[in-house]
Amino acid sequence: MRRPPVRRGGFTLLEILLALSVLSVILLLLLSAFTGAARVRETLSSRAREFRQIRLVLDRIGTDLMSAFATSAREESAFSLREDQLSGVPAATLTFTTFQLPDGDSGHPPAEIVKIRYFPRIGADGVTLELHREQSDLPFLENKIPLKESPVAEGLRGFRVEAFDGTTWVKEWPAGGSSKTALPKIAVTLVDTRGETYRREVPIRLAGQEGNVTWSGRRSAGKP
Repeated sequence: MRRPPVRRGGFTLLEILLALSVLSVILLLLLSAFTGAARVRETLSSRAREFRQIRLVLDRIGTDLMSAFATSAREESAFSLREDQLSGVPAATLTFTTFQLPDGDSGHPPAEIVKIRYFPRIGADGVTLELHREQSDLPFLENKIPLKESPVAEGLRGFRVEAFDGTTWVKEWPAGGSSKTALPKIAVTLVDTRGETYRREVPIRLAGQEGNVTWSGRRSAGKP
């Protein structure tokens, strides 16, 4: 009498193929999840870098402007503003004289009065803007001190500066009928790569005291 054949333990080829198919689907889902997480992390990091750049630029421009002054005794101290278009976006040029603490740069004599110019250039991609800061030390004296220029922001979709003339915000200064040495209230607007707008209004502390400030920046004797 023959014994019935004993079936050995194991998987059939069909079962193995089915298991491999399920495993492949699971691995694909896990890979997609990890890739998506990495992409989200990179996006968040990029947004954090852009926001940090915007905040630092607005803080720096605000700090420079808060100490700005103009004096009727020196017309070259006047505040000036104009807006152009670069790559189809607003591109303002802002020039003013301001007080600052001497930076201790060994290549330059200490200067407490400087002339600063913020101006845009078209970026390397030919579309966005780069914002630059140019500083002239001892601006009221004839000197051969080289200008100090440095980039402060890149990847901008717009740089707009507006001056408040008492009734409305204007994009050019001096405005019609305004004194060349008048100091207005300023609003600075930056547009980032994604088109989001950031605006900061900056009051100038010495506005309205143009007649009390001498060319050295110090008030004349007897003035409060």
